[in-house]
Amino acid sequence: MLNRLLARTRLRQLQLLVLIADLGSIQRAAEVVGQTQSSATKALSELERMVGLPLFERHARGVRPTLICRDLLPLLRNMLGSLNGCAEMLAAAAEGVQGILSVGAITGALSGFLGRELPPFLQQHPQLRVEVVEDSHHALLAGLAARTLDMVLVRAPAAAISGTRFVPLLQDEVVVVAAPTHPLHRKRNLHASQLLEQQWVLAPLSTQMHEAFERLFESCEHLPERSPLITRSLPMLLEYLRATYAVALTPLSVVQPFVQAGWLKVLALQFPRTLAAIGLLLPETPEKHGVDMLAEFLMHRSQ
Repeated sequence: MLNRLLARTRLRQLQLLVLIADLGSIQRAAEVVGQTQSSATKALSELERMVGLPLFERHARGVRPTLICRDLLPLLRNMLGSLNGCAEMLAAAAEGVQGILSVGAITGALSGFLGRELPPFLQQHPQLRVEVVEDSHHALLAGLAARTLDMVLVRAPAAAISGTRFVPLLQDEVVVVAAPTHPLHRKRNLHASQLLEQQWVLAPLSTQMHEAFERLFESCEHLPERSPLITRSLPMLLEYLRATYAVALTPLSVVQPFVQAGWLKVLALQFPRTLAAIGLLLPETPEKHGVDMLAEFLMHRSQ
């Protein structure tokens, strides 16, 4: 069966299969790929005959993937993603591009460092292209391990990761920020007790920020009110703080561009340095020559 599938399955059929699963409709999937519904139905039927199993259950409003199809979908998405990446790389090479780098970064690394340092690097190396992916720490480590990312900018790992090296680039600290119109932003020295009546915005699922929040008020009888807003979106946070008298607890690296632009103010509240440095995590032996070029540039710019 394996040889028959490899010999007879067409890429177009696999793309159609994923689209049908995503859209829940053969007709809508056919429209996306520019086919008639009958030709899409025929292609799906051929694929089901080859595997000897139904891949979709038909119902009144469309179709839903069978259990085996659900198991296949992640593999098909990865395969099609890799093929798209190959096609993009070949197209770029035909245009004279000598390499494409995939760089992952947490929000603080983008806002506090990479966002301002990448443009001059690309000006110096126009033959390279850099794809930047913003994601969580754990997702970026998974991408580096799977080699879908060539390097990542993250906080220093708690333990060394085999086959990689970490280079610190940026020190960071916990700060409290508010809108420039907030009545407390002109105070030169603030204490936790003065902020008990404020509404606080905390980053979702951030253990470090929640621990810093609780340490700040551990000498107080109660914790202040938390904002009903839960978001990782910087534009959303900015607009919320500007529209209210709320304050936000955040790494300085995350909001630094907003602070420098005068859109947010750092309140005069001192925290002990509790955040790990942000740095570059990359393979000990990178597969692409551009990785070393970018790494050396970023290390030089951080000094």
